[in-house]
Amino acid sequence: MMVIPALAKKIGLNEAIVLQQIHYWLTKELHMIEGRRWVYNTYREWHDQLPF
Repeated sequence: MMVIPALAKKIGLNEAIVLQQIHYWLTKELHMIEGRRWVYNTYREWHDQLPF
């Protein structure tokens, strides 16, 4: 997993990791509702993606 250092410095490491993971899912365009992209995962799925 890549972390943008400038983003981590500005908002914090954990926050940058979560934000970048959400950005990753938004680029997939899997769920479009009324012209907007949506991301959803269960707690378990988020934990599997971010196990630390």
